[in-house]
Amino acid sequence: MPIDLAPGSMAAVIIRVLFWWTVFSPAALLAVAALCGRRPRLGGALTIVVLAPPLVTLLPVAVMSGGLKAIAAVGGAAALAAALVLTVLGLVTARRDAGRSGRYATAALLTGVAGAIVGSFALVGTLIFS
Repeated sequence: MPIDLAPGSMAAVIIRVLFWWTVFSPAALLAVAALCGRRPRLGGALTIVVLAPPLVTLLPVAVMSGGLKAIAAVGGAAALAAALVLTVLGLVTARRDAGRSGRYATAALLTGVAGAIVGSFALVGTLIFS
C-alpha cells in the first residue's frame, strides 16, 4: 500500500513538521541551554527531545539522496548521534560529578548545534534541488 504524499495529507504534514523541527533545532538547543543552565537533568532530557526527531529525519535523506546532500545528511546524523550520547553521559554523571556533567552538556550542545546546522543544510538542499 503506497503512502499518500499529496499536499494536505497526514504524511505530508508530518514530513513538513519534521523538516521545520530539524531546521529550528539549533535555536531550540540554545534555548534549552539558556533556560536550563542550573538544572542539568532537565536540560539533558529536553536536549534528547530536541535532537531525536532530526536524527530520525536525516537518516532517510542520507539513504535516498546522493552527492553532497547525502554526505551532509550523514555528517549531521553522526553529529546528532554523538550529541545524544554525550547528553546521556551527562545525565548519568549528573549526580556524582557536576563538573563533568557540565562539560558533557556543553559538548553535547556544541555538537548538536553543529550537527543540526549541517543536517538543515542537507534538508534544504534536498528540498531545493529535487
